Amino acid sequence: MHSYASDSKDRQIAHWIIAGSALGITYLYVLISRSFAFIMPWWIETPSIMVVYGVFRWTYDTWLWRQSILGFRFSQIPDCNGTWYGELHSSHGGGTKTTGMLIVNQTWTKTSIQFRTDSSVSYSRMASLNVLPGPSQGLVYEYTNDPSAKSVDTMHAHRGLAFLKLSIDGKILEGDYYTGRDRGNHGSMYLRLLCRALLELEDAKMQYSSLKTKGI
Repeated sequence: MHSYASDSKDRQIAHWIIAGSALGITYLYVLISRSFAFIMPWWIETPSIMVVYGVFRWTYDTWLWRQSILGFRFSQIPDCNGTWYGELHSSHGGGTKTTGMLIVNQTWTKTSIQFRTDSSVSYSRMASLNVLPGPSQGLVYEYTNDPSAKSVDTMHAHRGLAFLKLSIDGKILEGDYYTGRDRGNHGSMYLRLLCRALLELEDAKMQYSSLKTKGI
């Protein structure tokens, strides 16, 4: 996984809130231990501010950031974790259409994005996930594409850029992509969230086909 940028306000203040919470919990422990004359066993070290901060930071980064209580979300950053599947329209060869699977593995600060088709797989190199309204809102990532052994001879490794907008309900990613100058292709992508789990390509195909059959 690699870091990703975001203009979310909680990226600016969450670190201070976590640090303040760690300081408060540590101080509360000291007050309680003094009030009740409680002493930790010699083989257990008294928790320090840095230890408590580390635990709080890890909990927020991996889990708490995507939770909500009574409509209040702990982070503005949308949760894109899961398996997405849909259609890709390319300018290659005068216009072609294929299907593919997007796998997103995301924490509050890091992510990894893969896009798989029958003929190739792409891996993200850097990304941003902006939430404030404007032209930069959405998921933007640079990727490296590696063809599979069964792809056509004219297809080779290349770099590209994808720009995807997330729907209000968080179930659709839609946008455009551009490849490097050696290929010079461009196109559009429409991806639907299948589930939060990370599926294999064949399983994702079956689920997507089932949804299409049901007209969902």
